[in-house]
Amino acid sequence: IKSRCCYFLRKDKVDSSISNDASLYYQEMCEPLETLRQQMTTLYRPLFAASDEWGHATEQQKADFMEATDKWIQTLTSAVESLKDGLELRRVSGDDVRALGLSGQGEEDVAQVENLLEGWCEKIDEFKKSFIINRPSKKPRLEGPKEEIEYWRVRAQKLSSITEVMKRKDCRYLVSVLSSFAKTTDQPKSETIQLIKRWNQIEMEAIETVNEAKDNLKYLSTLHRFIEPLYSGTVQSMIDTLPALMNSIKMIYSISRYYNTEERVANMLSKITDQMVVRCQEIFSFEGKKNLWQEKPTAVIKLLEAGIKLNKSYQEQYRSTKRKLERAPNSKQFSFNEMQIFGKFDLFQRRVTKLIELFSTIDQFTVLSEYNLEGMEPMIDKFICVKKEFQSKNNDLLDYLNNEFDRDYVEFNNHIFDLDADIQHFIDQSFENISSIENALKQFHQFKHIFLRESLKAGLDSKLIVIFLNYGLEIERMHDLYEKMKKNPPIQRNFPPVAGRINWMQNLLKRIEEPMKQFQEHQNVLAGKDGKRIIKMYNKVAKTIVRYEVWLHNTWCQSSDQAKTGLLATLIVRHPDNGKFYVNFDPKIFELIREAKCLERMGFSIPESARIALMQEDKLKTFHRKLEWALKEYDRIKSQVLPLTAEVLKPHFKDMDWKIRPGMRTLTWTSLNIEPYIDHLFAGLKKLQELISVMNDIINNRIDYNIKLVTKTLLVDLPENSSFTVSDFVVMQQSHISAKSRFLQGKNMEIEKAVEDLIHQIASYHFESQTGIVSDDDIANLRNHYNRSVYQALLHSSKNSLNALKKRIGSRKGSNILGVSKPFFEVDVQLMPPNVSLSPSLDEIQQCINKSAQTVLSCYKKIKDWGYSTLPREKRANHTFFTRITKDIELVKVALLLTGCVQGIRNTVADYLNSFKEYDWLWKDDKEAEYDKFFVTNPSLDSYGKELER
Repeated sequence: IKSRCCYFLRKDKVDSSISNDASLYYQEMCEPLETLRQQMTTLYRPLFAASDEWGHATEQQKADFMEATDKWIQTLTSAVESLKDGLELRRVSGDDVRALGLSGQGEEDVAQVENLLEGWCEKIDEFKKSFIINRPSKKPRLEGPKEEIEYWRVRAQKLSSITEVMKRKDCRYLVSVLSSFAKTTDQPKSETIQLIKRWNQIEMEAIETVNEAKDNLKYLSTLHRFIEPLYSGTVQSMIDTLPALMNSIKMIYSISRYYNTEERVANMLSKITDQMVVRCQEIFSFEGKKNLWQEKPTAVIKLLEAGIKLNKSYQEQYRSTKRKLERAPNSKQFSFNEMQIFGKFDLFQRRVTKLIELFSTIDQFTVLSEYNLEGMEPMIDKFICVKKEFQSKNNDLLDYLNNEFDRDYVEFNNHIFDLDADIQHFIDQSFENISSIENALKQFHQFKHIFLRESLKAGLDSKLIVIFLNYGLEIERMHDLYEKMKKNPPIQRNFPPVAGRINWMQNLLKRIEEPMKQFQEHQNVLAGKDGKRIIKMYNKVAKTIVRYEVWLHNTWCQSSDQAKTGLLATLIVRHPDNGKFYVNFDPKIFELIREAKCLERMGFSIPESARIALMQEDKLKTFHRKLEWALKEYDRIKSQVLPLTAEVLKPHFKDMDWKIRPGMRTLTWTSLNIEPYIDHLFAGLKKLQELISVMNDIINNRIDYNIKLVTKTLLVDLPENSSFTVSDFVVMQQSHISAKSRFLQGKNMEIEKAVEDLIHQIASYHFESQTGIVSDDDIANLRNHYNRSVYQALLHSSKNSLNALKKRIGSRKGSNILGVSKPFFEVDVQLMPPNVSLSPSLDEIQQCINKSAQTVLSCYKKIKDWGYSTLPREKRANHTFFTRITKDIELVKVALLLTGCVQGIRNTVADYLNSFKEYDWLWKDDKEAEYDKFFVTNPSLDSYGKELER
């Protein structure tokens, strides 16, 4: 260890086939331990800590490696220090030794050897006193088992240095010289003999103490792996290692040579106890990083309870080992002072118990603040003040030797006692305002989880007894309600009758059953003086309700077969009065299905017939829904039929009735071909709907719309703000009538084509029944109807045109500006001496009007009548609407009135023309003769004026 050594480093894999491999390095060290310690401390340890190249190693494995490295460095440091502190005696050189041996054994030489040996003895005694063999009375902290092991290790090293020095050659030689002198001398000095005895005594004591220290170290070293959790483990790891630790101590106590005394084993056990207390303090303080006030109360309580568990497990394991030894009387017994071993841990446990009570109280009020109970705010605020006051004392909670904490804790409990009284008053008030048993029990369980202190739990138990007595009254009320309403109970919404009654019974039973289940968790309440009476009443009422439920269920099971017979009815029926179709489904079947479904969900058994109906529920509902939709769709399609086409569509609806007929005669709700039947109905309805839609589209958009256009068509152009000459009027009307004639003929052809398409749609319908044939008479009647409609439209067009012409010609100039109509014809009053006349004359105007009326009527010669499309073109020209229209009496009347429309103004025109006769002298008399005649009278100025006024 103190000599030189070489160490080798391999950079890469060494190839044994290559000599002087350069990948292998080496270096020489003078002091191996010190050099290795310095390298680990200053080089490798920092490199390991800063390195990120750990491969697949986990963080835990990395931490374990670093911890092992630190322990090895600590071991090297201790070894180096122990070697430095060893015993060093002055050495005698080889020349001096040879000189003493050659000079003989003279008195001067012996005195010199005695002085040297005595100096060595004094040096050894001083060395023994230089290190502490016994423990100091006062220690800065509690010592653990590692300190005990370290003590024996250091002791063994230091004592070993004494024996090594005493075994040196120079020491042995000088002792042998002095011994031989004492033997050869007749009268040796007593000092010499005493010195030799003293040396031998020192050597024997050194050997004995070294053996003791090494033996103790050997046995105590077996505890290393068991005491390691006491320094760095958790509470649970300490508990897990207790059996092995106690077994090792028992082994040491039984077979060790020197460490088998009661004093040393008891001392070791007390050191283990001290280390457990120290480790618990470290764990509870989170390795000094936090204090208990910073953590949640529940976490602190759990942590502190683990410490109590550790003490309990430690003492149980000790007593278990003690009992095992007692069963073997020949072995050494554990008769140690338990107060010495466990006293400190018990004292620490008392402090931990107080801390648990403290943080339980804090947790209690923390829970109260989280629930936000109305009325608890003042008490919570008061507790916060008490807590802050206690916390401000800054007591070390884990220092179990500090009595100031105990005094402050007593004061804290006094305040909490006052708060408990206030909380109990709050509990009393809370239960006074609750009427129902369910709410009272709910409140009780809520308070049970909130109020965790034993004093508050006792008050809650008394409230539970009061609730139980009220529960007895509730059972009586439920019994009276049952007797009153069992024949006609209120049924919940969407429940069938039987299931609804049973559900009411179950709810009634639940109202007394649920509280009883909760009361059963508190046997002390049921064991009271009123408990048996209430339990007996509960059993009686529950038995009565259950019997009635069974009777209702059995009765329904017996009646379910009768309701199933409704499935044998036909699918559809026809009403005898209105002839409408209806789905023939018995509502009791759906009621049976609902009853079966509800009862099965409620846990009752259902008969096979009801189960079959229940299995067919989806199918029956689907069929019922589809049939209802089909019949409603059929009624809707019927409602879309126009009255005009109702007669011609009778065969089509008879064909649809024929498709419906199987559902009225052969098919029942148990038939297997209902779905194909419904699909057949849907196909028929779709086909019928398409026919009705196409027909209505043709009638509305191609026939009726065009007929309305024909009816509103005016064959004359009569502008309100224009006047025309007779010739211009005739030309304009002829052009307009010709255009409108072509328009009417086009619309006539469109209507005829639409009617033919309509008839084709009706006739091309494919009938499945053999009687489905459209009558030719009905087709002819439909065609004749629309032919008459076109005729009426043309007739109205002609009447409207002639009436409009008559009205425009006979219009008068109104007095209102907005109602002014400009004269229709431009007429001039011309002087044709000796008369005044109109140009054109009224006869010419009447002739123009008559000609326009004739043109209007003659346009119908170009509009072909229906039904003659197969004739040759020259013959078809003779079959027009002209003949039919001109035979209409009303049209003839209008035409006659139009031919005499000018007669009414002839007298007016004549009177107007006669009004010019007072001026006829202007063009009848000779101007020159009249002038001469006036001039002869020598007229005055007044005479001129009178002539001019005339």
